[in-house]
Amino acid sequence: LAPPARGVLGPAAGMGTAAGSGEAALEENPFYGKYRHKIQELRRSSPEVFESRMEKRSEVKKQPVGHSKQGEFIRCMEEKARQIFFAEGLGSKTSKGGFTKDKTLDSILNVEMVKEKSAEEITQIWNQYFSAKDTVYAVIPADKFDLMWKRAQNCPSFLYALPRKEGYEFFVGQWSGTELHFTSLINVQTQGETAPSQLVLYHYPDLQKEKGIVLMTAEMDSKFL
Repeated sequence: LAPPARGVLGPAAGMGTAAGSGEAALEENPFYGKYRHKIQELRRSSPEVFESRMEKRSEVKKQPVGHSKQGEFIRCMEEKARQIFFAEGLGSKTSKGGFTKDKTLDSILNVEMVKEKSAEEITQIWNQYFSAKDTVYAVIPADKFDLMWKRAQNCPSFLYALPRKEGYEFFVGQWSGTELHFTSLINVQTQGETAPSQLVLYHYPDLQKEKGIVLMTAEMDSKFL
């Protein structure tokens, strides 16, 4: 009889070694004993399927720390939710100084869409959206806004002291409807009524009666604040 050709058994032996090492790694899993029989049966009946699953397991182990398809899915869903619920910039006009003129809630949020949501869900949607932006935002309980509004009617202007590295810088806050405009005291002293706004807080009581919350966001002049 002719001797067997060299190298014919090499690949098979290699596959056996790889499978053996792969199964040895599986044995470290605390649940291996429970599924050992099924794993061995799969290896005998469908070695190709067994090898394929072992390769996938190896690929998952090689993924960098923090990699998660679930995380990618969540980010994708958050982006879709942002597109559904928010429409910032639609129908809004920019006034002199870079601030939006007549900035309504409808120009930011799809109000009809969120009316089906609870106050807690709207709060989460609002906070999550603006947390990625360099701005001021809040969801104010209805009773607290009522108190703010009452005080605003009695005292529409107020002087605020902002701590700085050296002393304080003073800003004047002036209500105009549900908008609260801020500018530095020195602007008021030098320019009077024409002093430009440096920060505007927009309060939206559109959902106050129905949901018990008032949404707030802001625009600011980054050159001064």
